[in-house]
Amino acid sequence: MSSQNLIRCFIAVEVSDPAIVEKISGVQSKLESTGVDIKLVEPNNLHLTLWFLGEITELKLREVMEAIKKVRFGKFRLNLKGLGYFPGGGRINVVWVGVEDPSGSLRSIYLQLVKLLEPIGFRPEEREFTPHLTIGRVKSAKDKARLVSFIKSVEALEFGLQPVERLFLKRSVLTPRGPIYSNLLTVEGE
Repeated sequence: MSSQNLIRCFIAVEVSDPAIVEKISGVQSKLESTGVDIKLVEPNNLHLTLWFLGEITELKLREVMEAIKKVRFGKFRLNLKGLGYFPGGGRINVVWVGVEDPSGSLRSIYLQLVKLLEPIGFRPEEREFTPHLTIGRVKSAKDKARLVSFIKSVEALEFGLQPVERLFLKRSVLTPRGPIYSNLLTVEGE
């Protein structure tokens, strides 16, 4: 099968509250002003990935859709707070906003996905599920010290409460200008 027919996709919740998006955009501008070479996530693309499925066939996609339709959750809120980076140590690849899940609903959705997706061939990541919101990817290490000191200066910043009412299966098409996302399936909270 040629790679033309593979669909790159992931399961996510969106971060779309206008006040939160505006605050994140403000922080992103400050990240850029540190002089670091960073690719920022577009405001309309802000999301929290629950499961990156990779590139899958249309047949597998249909199985995934049937599985995801079985996820059940009530509407809930996530507390977006603080800034950090991966992988840590001396390296910065990803800058993220922290996500607190006071109701445990996000974790519950993730555990449901593990139960539903494992039987059809998807393995959860080895590391513990740690929800985070990627807001930028660092392309090169110049001005890293300024970046780290800026992140440390806002590590307790409160972004607000993001209501979560839907779960999305999203398609990701990679382009030279960045990824283009579209929704393949929406699961409504109860």
